[in-house]
Amino acid sequence: MSDFFAVLGKAQLLALASSVLFSGTLVFLRQGMKTGTPLSAVLMINSVISLGGLIGAFYTGTLWNLTVNSFLWFFAMGLVGPGVGSIFRMVAVVRMGLNPSTIVASSTPIWAAILAVLILGEVLSVKVVLGTTCIVAGISLMIFEREKDRPNFKNWFRTALIFPFVSSIAYAVAPIFTKLAFTHQLAPMLGLGIAFGVGNFLLLAAKPLLPGGGQIRSPIGSRAWFCLGGIFNLAAAICFMTALTFGNVSSILPISRLTPLWVLLFSSIFLRRLERVTIILCLAVGLVVAGGVLVTVEGS
Repeated sequence: MSDFFAVLGKAQLLALASSVLFSGTLVFLRQGMKTGTPLSAVLMINSVISLGGLIGAFYTGTLWNLTVNSFLWFFAMGLVGPGVGSIFRMVAVVRMGLNPSTIVASSTPIWAAILAVLILGEVLSVKVVLGTTCIVAGISLMIFEREKDRPNFKNWFRTALIFPFVSSIAYAVAPIFTKLAFTHQLAPMLGLGIAFGVGNFLLLAAKPLLPGGGQIRSPIGSRAWFCLGGIFNLAAAICFMTALTFGNVSSILPISRLTPLWVLLFSSIFLRRLERVTIILCLAVGLVVAGGVLVTVEGS
């Protein structure tokens, strides 16, 4: 067991914990959105994480040492991740279902790998080609399985699929901005407090532009589910941000993208009446996760 920990590394273990915790968040959110709206879910999740981050920054003392440069990068992280990424992610869950939207959103390693090369100077290997092939094959397989019995496939492809794709790009940009912020101030909790607070302001500002005016509706039952999801998401975010303080994006993202595996497991146990888990869907998850690992892993 000690050899396993030594090989995997602390950053990778934190990323693994993040993927497990975030899958719990998605399960709770899907339950809450039976009666609540996506916007109310995102606002509550962001509020829990922002408050938790600010409290953590207060106790660690980083709140009082905020620099202008780190603030700007954390602010940018909030715009693309908790802002754009969150709302597109939640809409995707409603429009496509929990498992399919999570699979498509798992293409994040593709965009992160490209950005890591252009901005962080990381070197990609031939594994990127193999990884991209696996991801594209997995997504295509998922789309076929999801829509093979529906007559309106073309219309669905043009509409619903855009949400998880935009979300995947936004979530790829966010850790790049986080690493840039850490070059000025190594404060993961402070970053969470600022970024997710900014995300909420963006969502409220864009509320009139959202479908149906961005309704905010969350009965007591849904608020309880959203709060639980927020707690799990806060824990996942802390693990991921902490891993980024001493690990590389290319070695952390692949493991953090194992979420579809845990979502598949948890949804088959708790959400049997909401999602149809099939062998083909399992194969699609495996291809996408394998592709994500190949795209972002270091080495030739």
